[in-house]
Amino acid sequence: MKLPDFKKVPCIVWCVALDLLLLSGWYLSAPTFRYSYNSPRMAYRLEFYDPSILQRIVHYDLRLPKFARLYQVEPPALLGESEVVDMSDGNGKIMWFVEPPKDLQIVSVGMDVEFKNIPLECAEQDLHLPECQKNFGQ
Repeated sequence: MKLPDFKKVPCIVWCVALDLLLLSGWYLSAPTFRYSYNSPRMAYRLEFYDPSILQRIVHYDLRLPKFARLYQVEPPALLGESEVVDMSDGNGKIMWFVEPPKDLQIVSVGMDVEFKNIPLECAEQDLHLPECQKNFGQ
C-alpha cells in the first residue's frame, strides 16, 4: 500500500487544518464567562465562569459546575480563583464581609467557595471618600 504524496497538498490546506486544530484546542480548554457581581461599595468584582469541557470531564459528578474569580477594581488585580464547585441547589449565595461592622476580610460564595484576607472596602485611610463617609456617618 502506497502512502499519498503529502508534498502535493497545497499550503493553504495545511494552514487551515492547523488553524482548526488550534481553535478546537482553545475551545476545549477555555472557560465561559457567565455573570458578575460587584461588592456593596464597588471595590471588588466577583465573576462566575462555566468550566471548560476538559474541566467538566474531570468534574463529571457535579450537576452545575462553576468557578469564581475575585477581582479588585482599583487598581485592577486578580485576588483569587476558586476550584470548580457545584452551584446547584441554591449554593450560590454571596456574602461580603469586607466592610465594618462585618470586617472579617472574607468573601463567601455558598458553602464551598471562600476568599480570605481581602482588604476592607473602606479602610481608615479611605474615610475621605463619599461612599465610605455614608457608611460611617461622618
